[in-house]
Amino acid sequence: MTVLVFGAAGFVGRRLVSKLMEARVEVIGADIATAGAAISCPFNTVDVSDRDAVAMLVLDVRPKAIVNLAYTTGVAIEADLDRSTRINVNGHVNVLDAARASGVRRVVYSSSIAAYGPSQSVYGHREITESDSCPLEGHNTTYGAMKAFNDFIALRLRTKCDVETCGVRLSIVFGPGRRHGFTTWTSRMLEPAGEDQVTIPIAPDDPLSLVSAGDAARLLALAVNSPAPLPPVLNSGGYRVTARSLANEIARINPRVRFTFSKAPTPPLFVDRVSGALAEHVLGFRQQPLPAALRAEMARAVR
Repeated sequence: MTVLVFGAAGFVGRRLVSKLMEARVEVIGADIATAGAAISCPFNTVDVSDRDAVAMLVLDVRPKAIVNLAYTTGVAIEADLDRSTRINVNGHVNVLDAARASGVRRVVYSSSIAAYGPSQSVYGHREITESDSCPLEGHNTTYGAMKAFNDFIALRLRTKCDVETCGVRLSIVFGPGRRHGFTTWTSRMLEPAGEDQVTIPIAPDDPLSLVSAGDAARLLALAVNSPAPLPPVLNSGGYRVTARSLANEIARINPRVRFTFSKAPTPPLFVDRVSGALAEHVLGFRQQPLPAALRAEMARAVR
């Protein structure tokens, strides 16, 4: 089985490549980055927004499945909306169209809980499931609106063509090495630095829904390799914690670290109660306990 991974040199992409190769899957990586030497699989430098280049690569590789993780995140989206749209929206369409044209049967891509909008209050105190949605006017970030639109486009293709698409709606992904996005501070919490003081840009009691980078990669790998049909979208679920409780968990592992928080609650960017029941039912996926996930990510940071 051959799997083509766009965004293979990225934060989650590198983890996914390793997971797939551990499962003895033949992996071909592709990314705009020139970090191919750091990837332990054949690597192609490709800009996902280049429609012809994407089509040619998919036609050449003829993979059984494609994973698309190529995405611009955080403030970089608003800083260059034209480029971000070409990558996040056009690039998504390019991958889907190339899959359809080349007879690829499965496309798994990284969606996000941002597709549900920023406010948990819209859904109440219950867990959000894959059947929930947020109207366009309910979004307060272009990132979330783009993710929701990508899910819509993928579902349209899935309905009309013989391509099984699945958007994995990841909670906030934490782990060392994250350099882009709204929540890069979750990486700084875990990475050793010259200072033991870490600033968290939200209030202590602000709630979060988290998934480790290792678990995110494991879920994506399970989706790629699943012998059973996949649903159109799939939540990762998430650890529901406050910023304070997360800091306390990290301090138990590394007592030297000290945290400071924003003095006032910050407007939410993401929902914080997300059900992972469907991923468990379809793929047998469950997150590891939070302390174990933190230890694993912190151990990776010192390698």
